[in-house]
Amino acid sequence: MSRLTKHLVWTAANEPAPENVRTRFALAATTRGTAAAQPSIAAAALCPETIHLDIALPAREQAVYLLHVGAEVEHALMAQYLYAAYSLGGPQLSEEQQKLVRQWRDVIVQIAREEMAHWVTVENILTLLDAPLNFEREDFPIPRDLYPFAFELEPLTKRSLGKYVLAEMPAEDVVKKLGLEKKIDEIRKYVGGAAAHDTCTVHRVGIIYGTIIGLFHPPVSPQEPPKEPPAFIRSEDILAASGRFQVRPEEWGLGYKDLLIGTAVDRSTAANAITAISIQGEGSDIDDLQTSHFGLFLDIYDKFPDENGWRPARSVARNPTTDDDAPPDRRITHPLALRWAELFNLRYRMLLMFLVHSFDIEAPVSTSQRTSRGLLISWTFGEMYNLRSIANILMDLPLRENGSELFAGPPFEMPYSLALAPRESGRWRQHRDMLQASELCIGGLEEEDTAHAGYLKGLQTADHDALDQITVLLGGL
Repeated sequence: MSRLTKHLVWTAANEPAPENVRTRFALAATTRGTAAAQPSIAAAALCPETIHLDIALPAREQAVYLLHVGAEVEHALMAQYLYAAYSLGGPQLSEEQQKLVRQWRDVIVQIAREEMAHWVTVENILTLLDAPLNFEREDFPIPRDLYPFAFELEPLTKRSLGKYVLAEMPAEDVVKKLGLEKKIDEIRKYVGGAAAHDTCTVHRVGIIYGTIIGLFHPPVSPQEPPKEPPAFIRSEDILAASGRFQVRPEEWGLGYKDLLIGTAVDRSTAANAITAISIQGEGSDIDDLQTSHFGLFLDIYDKFPDENGWRPARSVARNPTTDDDAPPDRRITHPLALRWAELFNLRYRMLLMFLVHSFDIEAPVSTSQRTSRGLLISWTFGEMYNLRSIANILMDLPLRENGSELFAGPPFEMPYSLALAPRESGRWRQHRDMLQASELCIGGLEEEDTAHAGYLKGLQTADHDALDQITVLLGGL
């Protein structure tokens, strides 16, 4: 059990919520808040599950807790979807199969990008509440009750697609309206059936967001004066001026500026932003089914071969790691693959640190102005492309030296810390140090992997430019 799952309780909707002396207020508040949520998303009474907190917290802190859960969920989904997408392909495919697999890969990579935009939206809402942000993610092994399903970096299979469908699906009433009840039941049986790698319970992501939305909706006629802390977020807990620190869609260039990134200035716009990312994930009716994550995954699932058919993905390891103490079937020991995996982990940390730092700097009045915040956002996008390039290399490198048939794959290992230094100068030194660490990794790879010398040289040049800019910034602090 992690710290974040310690007080999170999933229960069947037709079962009474667990209650004790500590939780009576918290559960009552959650129930009243959820009831006020918009029915197209929340619909808690119609879902097979609902969530509760087994600790007494006022409404704002409940929202912060659940937004932290939401941030970790979006982060975890993004990593898993990227790993699944990168696993697709290989020499075992015919030309026609390669064409189909490339289409699937493009769709899943786009979904992963949109999950990152959802993640940023969650951070924006936390910023609105003047609350601490959360860019963390549990490392393997993952507590089962935190994420919609047990975290797995795995090659794409029909079963893993089934998990993605179930996690992204809308409420039961929407499933019924779409005429997909039988299909969803079949997927549930397939995901948890005898062919499954392990027992699997999939929670629906929308339940988390439905509960959060409810906390932003005050009742029509609130009691005056309230007999207890209100079961909704008060207007004085909203930091309207936080908009200057929220990430705006127009700041995300390089083909990403059309992503759905919600900003908020009050309770209503906060609820609308969360509703929008929920709809993009699960869809709300037949009109947006085909563009929702649920609909897109369902379409791929219907066309994807089962375990007896052709194999769209490479034979890559499940949950690969650089950890010396991990089981042999997960541990990357091939020398060249290990060096690339270490570089991948470092660039992953750099991406996260750039993103964390960007929320700490006020946005300029005009997005055309060159600022240190813009620099960090630009570098964040650069690392997205670097992770894709390095992941593709790792997908073609062996896991072990001893002739293993498994390929390595990108480990997506969380760093020891994402904490920013307390002063601005220290933060830029953190970025400088990571760039210098990357220089050491690249130096070792240049000697061993001449096949990728061009990519390494380009990465090195970009890093030198970044170091020069950090030197200038440090001189002005």
